[in-house]
Amino acid sequence: MKSTFRFPSTDPASQPAQSQPRAGFVAPGPTIPAPTVVLLGAPQALSRSMAHALLQAHHQARPDTSWQCLAPPPGDSWPSGCLVYVLGQDWRDADADPAIAAQISTWRLQLAASLQPYVMLYGKPAAQWQQLADSLKSIAPSADWSWISGQNPWKPSSRMRRKACEQCGDPECEQILFEALKRTR
Repeated sequence: MKSTFRFPSTDPASQPAQSQPRAGFVAPGPTIPAPTVVLLGAPQALSRSMAHALLQAHHQARPDTSWQCLAPPPGDSWPSGCLVYVLGQDWRDADADPAIAAQISTWRLQLAASLQPYVMLYGKPAAQWQQLADSLKSIAPSADWSWISGQNPWKPSSRMRRKACEQCGDPECEQILFEALKRTR
């Protein structure tokens, strides 16, 4: 079979139509502004510190853009159209405070009554930060969330080692140990 090479024409009518991206692939386009995030957590200091850390991380990574992350106290309202996250208690916490559980339950009822979608984040703050990062990338993929994963202020340093951490059974600890072992080889 003989093939023929043709030089591209300058006539737009003779140009072949642009192919469409295949399903599952998104053509790169302009990033849209990140939606406002609301963190509901008890004690209030936890949600406020996480919101503050998120704002700092965003400002360090994207100083030319603005973004809102709010941590309203119980009873306050939040803007409509935002992404709501409820910071749940760590299920491993043996001394769970019933007042915190009651506040989380109140928020969940309030969100359900207002038909506001929300995401529950469980675990220690480091795990909640990572869950939040994964959720934001999933819920609003066209916004730029690349800055959030590497800026986790609660992530333990790889140099820190707890006494007998090899025997604690914590998956994050085991992962840190494994990564450190791979780096030393």
